[in-house]
Amino acid sequence: MARKNFKSPCVFLDRDGTLIHDNNYLSSPEQVKLYSYSAAAINKLHKAGFKVIVTTNQSGIARGKFALKTLSLIHKRFFSLLKEQGSKIDGLYFCPHIDEDKCNCRKPKIGMVLQAAREHNIDLKNSFVVGDILRDYMTGVNMGGKGILLLSGHGKKQVKLLKKEKTKPFAICRNLLTAANLIIKTMTGDDFA
Repeated sequence: MARKNFKSPCVFLDRDGTLIHDNNYLSSPEQVKLYSYSAAAINKLHKAGFKVIVTTNQSGIARGKFALKTLSLIHKRFFSLLKEQGSKIDGLYFCPHIDEDKCNCRKPKIGMVLQAAREHNIDLKNSFVVGDILRDYMTGVNMGGKGILLLSGHGKKQVKLLKKEKTKPFAICRNLLTAANLIIKTMTGDDFA
């Protein structure tokens, strides 16, 4: 029986450049292409006791590049591809805004992770945010957890910007699978590599 006040650790994943190939304002379900390791990484994290939730900035909506209906179809395709590979996520949250909107949800702000924490009973201090942009790992720092920067997607270019940042990521990993292995080893002491 689950303990009443038990909060789960979570790995919050960016979408583009982390789980799927980044197409710069991906605007069609046909453009969704999972990385070969995405499903395996999610499954490892689930097996180790983590919830896995996607948080993604989707400013293409505010910029008029695609509509909410299109984004819904993109996510339907994304879920379908994961299911075909025997995997699934526990939730998906998106921010449709641009920086000028001054919302609370656009990463590196923590509105999306706070909403997910309420809805999924998540322990943010024992959680991670993983992605290929500085905003992703900074979200992890801002929520009181840990942030990991990936070298997939835009990551290699983003690493060059780290010199200007006072706060560094918990780790820099080649891709989501190497990040998943590191997270599991860090939190459980088990080496799943």
